[in-house]
Amino acid sequence: MGTVYKNFEQELATWARKYANSPADELIALCLLALEREELVAIGYRENLIRRRLTTMRVSDDVRELIEHALLWVWKDEEMHTIYIRGAIFKLGNWFLRARAYGRQWGGAIAGWSSSIRQHVPWSTAPLSRAAAISLTSIGSLLGKVPEEVRAHLSYGPFRDFCLFNVDAEKTAWLCWSRMAEVAANIPALPPNTVSEFRRVEADEDRHARVFQILSSALDENDSLVPTESAESLVQKIGEVGEFFLPRRMRSQSIGRNPLGSGGQVWSVEGKNAAEKLSQFRKLLDDCQLASRIRSRSDQSGKSLQDLKIAIKPTFMLGYDRRDTSIITDPELLEALAGYLREAGCNDIAVIEARNIYDQFFHGRTVREVASYFGILSSRYRLVDGSEEQVPHSYFRGMAQYSVARTWKEADFRISFGKIRSHPVELVYLTVGNVEWMGARCDEFIFAERQAQRETAIMMLLDEFPPHFALLDGYASAADGLVGVMGCPRPQHPLRFYAGPDALAVDMVAARHLHMRNPRESSILRAACHWFGDPGGHIEVIGCDEPLKAWKDPYHNDLSAMLSFLAFPVYVFGSGRGSMFLPPMDETAFPPIRRASATEWIGRRTMRLLLGLGRPK
Repeated sequence: MGTVYKNFEQELATWARKYANSPADELIALCLLALEREELVAIGYRENLIRRRLTTMRVSDDVRELIEHALLWVWKDEEMHTIYIRGAIFKLGNWFLRARAYGRQWGGAIAGWSSSIRQHVPWSTAPLSRAAAISLTSIGSLLGKVPEEVRAHLSYGPFRDFCLFNVDAEKTAWLCWSRMAEVAANIPALPPNTVSEFRRVEADEDRHARVFQILSSALDENDSLVPTESAESLVQKIGEVGEFFLPRRMRSQSIGRNPLGSGGQVWSVEGKNAAEKLSQFRKLLDDCQLASRIRSRSDQSGKSLQDLKIAIKPTFMLGYDRRDTSIITDPELLEALAGYLREAGCNDIAVIEARNIYDQFFHGRTVREVASYFGILSSRYRLVDGSEEQVPHSYFRGMAQYSVARTWKEADFRISFGKIRSHPVELVYLTVGNVEWMGARCDEFIFAERQAQRETAIMMLLDEFPPHFALLDGYASAADGLVGVMGCPRPQHPLRFYAGPDALAVDMVAARHLHMRNPRESSILRAACHWFGDPGGHIEVIGCDEPLKAWKDPYHNDLSAMLSFLAFPVYVFGSGRGSMFLPPMDETAFPPIRRASATEWIGRRTMRLLLGLGRPK
């Protein structure tokens, strides 16, 4: 073990004696330390910095891709750990502890930026950044925040040295989380999953240390591979730590079970008028050979078509008024899809949705009540409320998601049937994000006390329960503009459908048609590319491959762009947990649970006016 590890080991022993009679205080101190450290490395391992550094190394493209992806996964893990432990701290104490947590997180961010600049950016490239980083670390040293043994490693040198330092740093993190789990086990009042989550992070840190050890042993002082290593040997060694540290094309086990990231064919159909909706939809299903794909799935599962469980995830729970159908999957299309599946021989067809945040403010917001309001009822399928059938599930990767809807989990063939919509944060919200709510409620992953990012929770579901096929409805009515995800009084009529076996590929094609230059501008699509691989170079578009001419994305003008930029922080910290961001609900069908206060009444109407979300006509 290195000096950094040994010194930290002594520090933990001192804390153990200091807090011998107060395990709760020791846990808070450890959590604050862990938050600062996780934020530091989350900034220090960031993708753009590591990618630029790797371009200077004397290695083959395969090796560079391998190292980049391995460290990308380490970075994403550390980001998850940061959000998790911050949320855990928020649930442990009052506003003063929250303020301390934010302070420690900011301290970690500054330290992470400074150290990463000093380790990866030479003077010739960015002299001002280097000067600022040296000044900040010098101030940190004077304040006792940067130990001498750490300062010795804050210089630009071989990438191997950076890896060697982080072997010690990751082992130190492992020790911290191990101690946190030990202490938490003696505090019965903590949430039930606390110890197991601490152990999960402990295991992550051990894997990170092993990855850095492999890389440090494989590189020499000139940033080249040592003679005894090759791309193939690195793939084998890193794959033994975890296959997810490998790029998709280098994996051997997990690549076949998940269609996401595989690319392939995406069908895009454009009609001439509204009257062609059902005929064009049927043509799409025939062209993409959906029936054949289901028969193939039947053969793989060993089940007959009659016994095959089909789950369709549409979107209609954000619907607020039947006069605005721009944010719901067309009921006629759902009926047509179910009829097509029955023609193919399927009998067990479930349409599954789940409740959202609107049920905190309005009555009548169960899945059955909202479906009935919008006419989503049929003898061809059964309607399932995913909120009522959550079953425990232990996810292999990710944090703070502990359940999944039984129907979605047990389905033999899953279809994500999304709706083309704009989104102020994601820019577009299509079939990948559509699986949201099949696990825990989405509002658990949005507000300040969240213990996982919203996109992480979605990726966890997609990783273990992916859709086998994706359909995207953008034919008769689609919500564009600033807050299309909530509604659109004057929707577009793109006359488009999209379909394909890879939901991520479907979304990337549709996003490009919706004027997104880079689909990775959406945090959901970017996370999906990180988790499952970027299919961008492996997509074949069959049919219409032209952008929508009249589409208004959230950045279509300066005011809309500014509001989109502010949307996430304002919603998280200033919306009263969503109470200020409510559409003009049809209160005859969905009466308010309580009368709005004067502040809420003014705030809601101001937001609707600002966002252009008026009552539909």
